Amino acid sequence: MDASVLPENLLLRFSLAAAAVRECTEARVFSHNDADGIGAASVLTSMLVRAGKGTQTTNLKSFDLPAIQASLVKGVDLLIVADMGSSNLTALESLNAKVIVLDHHRPEKDSERVMHLNPSVFKVDGARYACASTLSMLLAVTVDENNWDLLPMAFAGMVGDRQHLQGLSGVNAHLYNEGNKRNLIQEKKGSLLPPGPVGDGLMRTTHPFIRGVSGDLQGIARLLQEANVRAESTWDGLDEGGRRRLSSLISLRLLEQGCSLGSLEDELAPDYFFPQDNSRAYQLTRLINACGRVDETALGLAMLLGLKEARERAETLVREYDDMLLNAAKRTAERGISKEIGIQHFESPHKEVSSELCGLVMQWVGDQDKATICLTRMDKEFKVSSRGTRKLVDKDGLDLSVAMRDAAASVGGVGGGHNIASGATIPLGKDIDFLQALDAIIAKQMNRVSAK
Repeated sequence: MDASVLPENLLLRFSLAAAAVRECTEARVFSHNDADGIGAASVLTSMLVRAGKGTQTTNLKSFDLPAIQASLVKGVDLLIVADMGSSNLTALESLNAKVIVLDHHRPEKDSERVMHLNPSVFKVDGARYACASTLSMLLAVTVDENNWDLLPMAFAGMVGDRQHLQGLSGVNAHLYNEGNKRNLIQEKKGSLLPPGPVGDGLMRTTHPFIRGVSGDLQGIARLLQEANVRAESTWDGLDEGGRRRLSSLISLRLLEQGCSLGSLEDELAPDYFFPQDNSRAYQLTRLINACGRVDETALGLAMLLGLKEARERAETLVREYDDMLLNAAKRTAERGISKEIGIQHFESPHKEVSSELCGLVMQWVGDQDKATICLTRMDKEFKVSSRGTRKLVDKDGLDLSVAMRDAAASVGGVGGGHNIASGATIPLGKDIDFLQALDAIIAKQMNRVSAK
């Protein structure tokens, strides 16, 4: 890999990290509990096991220094932190172990004591260029070229972080091109419906979420009758005329409910097929997302590592998760969304789906001209998710990482992430103050009227 893909200084760090992996005897891996984090963990675990290293892997909701410290027992000589850690470098520098951080979030600083593998340090966009899964994949193939077959794990995480929507670039594009040369990965054209009978797809799909159709038998029957398509037909089995009629009607419904052409284009983004096991990245992403959202990250990891029983359990979980997400989306569409100057906000009925629900509402239900905020009431705090569009970030100046960090801090909470997607945790009873502060910050970022 050359400096046209990654800055030369960062490539050197990958070489040093690969040497640390080869030299270690016992490693501990800590990674985030979302699709990208689980994908990264599966790549790293496979890499270490294949290299004959002792390893133990843990997925966390957030950086947990006490848990990390407790894992560094005698004999552990390497710590790998993925999809987190760049905001905790000072703490990691204090540990008595070699540390590798594979992260793509905005860092607090750089470090000379930690092997800090984050493209953002070198002014590369961590929201589009690479994610924790693909950085882990790059490390794995730097350690050993025989690790190229781990590509499905990495791309499941990358699709989970939606880095494929604007086309692959940087590390992601490099991995695809090299994998394609090795006949390990193929790009497949996107579709508005999942595989299988179109009636079943419309009944369970939330991407796209079609008001009055998704999850509604009568609405589905009316749409299919208008398209002159039978419910048991599959998308691939339809003739060109049938596909055109159905996709045109779905697109028209979505545009009428306020979604943008950009959202439609995102939904038609390519998927990635892996001939070695006849799998697709999007479906793997759905499976590991479902595991992560119901706190069964170990199951998602086991599934990606190839355990058949884990795959079967994950498929059950994804059906339950999809039902929960669909019901939450229908409820939110029926109740409506509160709109301010720069933001629109709503409360999720289920903590398990809040993050994805935020993106779904932004894409299919809400106002495309405002940042979307989803609050979830927990026992002692609010969990907050936020999403923007590429237009709001690139053209209007939205930076949710800064906005969520500052608004949360103003009410005694914490927040941060990417410019296009961020999270926060705030105290109960502070939601109104937080939303007011957040709206003021975002309105100012985007030069909207009445910003204070």
